[in-house]
Amino acid sequence: MNAIVLSVTVMVAVLGCSGGRSATAPPAAKAPVARPATTTWREFTVAGVHPVAANGSQDTQAEAAGGVCASSRLAADQALGGQIAAGFALSNFPAAAELLRHFLAGSGTAVNYPAGSRIAKLALASTQFAAVRDGVTAAITRQLAAGKTAVRLPAGQLPLLTFSSTASDLYWGFRGTQGLSVSGSGIRENGRYVGTLSYVIRDSYGFPVDDTLSGFGPPMRYLQTVCGAPQYAGGAHWFPDSITVTVPFNQPA
Repeated sequence: MNAIVLSVTVMVAVLGCSGGRSATAPPAAKAPVARPATTTWREFTVAGVHPVAANGSQDTQAEAAGGVCASSRLAADQALGGQIAAGFALSNFPAAAELLRHFLAGSGTAVNYPAGSRIAKLALASTQFAAVRDGVTAAITRQLAAGKTAVRLPAGQLPLLTFSSTASDLYWGFRGTQGLSVSGSGIRENGRYVGTLSYVIRDSYGFPVDDTLSGFGPPMRYLQTVCGAPQYAGGAHWFPDSITVTVPFNQPA
């Protein structure tokens, strides 16, 4: 009896030692290494609008109070307008011809020249656009350098373009423009800001009271106001027009 008890006691002791070793808690898992929060970013957007304000180019029949459309003058001024448009076409000013004919037709619908069109390429190559582009590029880059990813350009940083060369289709079709908007997006990579911007040069095609244009401004204004469409059949009407120029944006970060 005593021998049995002693044997059992020894077995329990041995098993207890073995179980104690297997029950040892595993090493604690290592805590993840804390990483500093990053302040870097890649994508950015650009937007800005200098809207077209109400102006004399948009005058209609309502602004010609007291004027009476004379049928003989209406016909004479319409014929003159057609001759001038034909002269533009012969002088290789196709946009000027198209815009004047659209004005004479009197629908008032917008005419927009897309990026890559002939007139858009002329605008892109002009010194006036180059100056505006340089200023806008600098304004965008300053905001990006300050850490802004949604760049907003106020109207004061979007100057209006004036095409002054009388040897250009831009002058006879647009001359002094009246609005500008810029939009685009890009990323920061390899130490540079890279993206694409679209400039929309906006205008109101019409004839204000002081627009002489080599003598044909006043008769065109007569068609626009005193004989303006749609009040008079054959009358003219001002309309909004625009040129879109798309360019790459690539500046050091």
